Amino acid sequence: MCRPELDSDYLLKDLFKDITIFSNRTLDATADERPDGKFDIKLDIETHKYKADDKGNDTEVPLDDWIEIGAFAQPEKGKKYGKTLYRQRLHLTSTKSTQTFTVGELPDQAGVDPFLLLIDRVSDDNTKKLTRVASTAAR
Repeated sequence: MCRPELDSDYLLKDLFKDITIFSNRTLDATADERPDGKFDIKLDIETHKYKADDKGNDTEVPLDDWIEIGAFAQPEKGKKYGKTLYRQRLHLTSTKSTQTFTVGELPDQAGVDPFLLLIDRVSDDNTKKLTRVASTAAR
């Protein structure tokens, strides 16, 4: 995985000085099987960043952050997540975006901030079960 150089000043400020809260969610997650047996994954994601004051009032601030996307295989019985099939940190500056990547097997779930590294209002909507779509190669 590529490790981008992070501006540690903004990260330290977000983590330790300010009260920073995210609202990350996956709107749609699809898998399209390719002729070679791999899967093209498409994620529609939405990410918002907020700063809260000492009274709990939130203000949305511009997004300019490194946030991960990822995909997980079918989990074993009794587990919430399967093995990691894909994990990539992206520099996001827009609240809505579409991300695409390819994996070697069909994921069960995929999404934004899948490892819940950021403080999130509702973390249950970060990942979503994938919907298989008709292959564009077969059309």
